[in-house]
Amino acid sequence: MASKGWCVVLLGVAVLLLGPLAAGESTRIWRTSHALTKDNRVVKDRLHARNNRDHEDDSFLNAVGAVWPDDVDKSAAGYMASTGFLIDRCHVLTNMHTVYTDDLVLDPAAGKSVSFAVGQTEGDGNRGALQGLRFLLAGVVVAHGDTLIVDHVVHNPENDWALIRLAANVDEIIRPMTIGTVDAARLPKKRQLSIAGFPVDRRTLHGDRLDLKDLWGSDGEVVGVVWASTAGAVIESTIQATRGNSGSPLYGDFDGRQHIVIGMHQGIRGNGIDVSEDMPNIQIFFTPVVLTSIRAAELRTPCA
Repeated sequence: MASKGWCVVLLGVAVLLLGPLAAGESTRIWRTSHALTKDNRVVKDRLHARNNRDHEDDSFLNAVGAVWPDDVDKSAAGYMASTGFLIDRCHVLTNMHTVYTDDLVLDPAAGKSVSFAVGQTEGDGNRGALQGLRFLLAGVVVAHGDTLIVDHVVHNPENDWALIRLAANVDEIIRPMTIGTVDAARLPKKRQLSIAGFPVDRRTLHGDRLDLKDLWGSDGEVVGVVWASTAGAVIESTIQATRGNSGSPLYGDFDGRQHIVIGMHQGIRGNGIDVSEDMPNIQIFFTPVVLTSIRAAELRTPCA
C-alpha cells in the first residue's frame, strides 16, 4: 500500500511539472534526440524601434493579439489564451483549436463567443516594460476550417483555422496584417520565415490574470511543405514556439513586399524549442483554396 501511495504522489508531481498539453503538442515534450538548441526568441516592441534588436520597426505586429473563448474557466488549471491577428478592421484569424476547446468537437456551430485583446499599451502605468494589451474586444466565430477535434487535436492540421468577427471595428491606430498566398516553390528548404505571439513560457504577470505582457517573435527556416491534399498543406520549420503560440501569424518578405502573412502557427513537436530538420514545428500554409474560404467568410460578415 505504501508503494502505491508513493506512486500516486510521484504521478501528481509529474502532472504539476508537465502541465496540460495544448492541441497539436506532443507528449514527448521533455525529450529530444539532438543537442539542445539556444532559445533565440526575442521581445517585440511594436511602438519603439529603439527597444528592438537591431532597432527594427515592428509596428506591423501591433495587429497581433491574444484570443480566448469566453466559456473557458479562467480559474481552472491549464487555462491559457492563445494568439490571433487582425486581417481587416473587424476580423481576427486564429486556430480552430484555440476557440473550440472541448475534448471532442464535431462540426461546431458558428457564433461561439470569444474575446480578443490587441495593441500595445503605452503610459506611466506600464513604464519600464513593454507590457499590456490596449484594447479588449468581444467577437464571435463566423467560420472555421475543420469539422473534427479529438482529444484537443484537430483532425486535419492544414485546416486548423477559425475566423472571428469582432463586435466593433478596431481602432485605426492598429493596421491589420496583409495575408496572401505564395507558390510552394517559393518556400525552398532554408527559406527564412517568422512568427510572433504570446508563448506561455515567456509571459510575465501583468495583473490581468491572463499573464499577457510582451509579444515574442521567433525566426526559423523552412524544412519542407507537406501536402495533405491538392488543397491543403502544412509547412514544417525550425521556428521555435511553445504553448500559446497557436494562431501566431507566419510571415516573410516576398516580391519586395514585407511581412506578408502566408500561414499560421499550428503545433509543436518535441518541446517546441529544440527544433531541427528531424523534429520541426508545424504551421498552416495558406493555399489558394484555404485563403478563398477565409475570404468568403469575410465577405459574408462585412465590417461596419
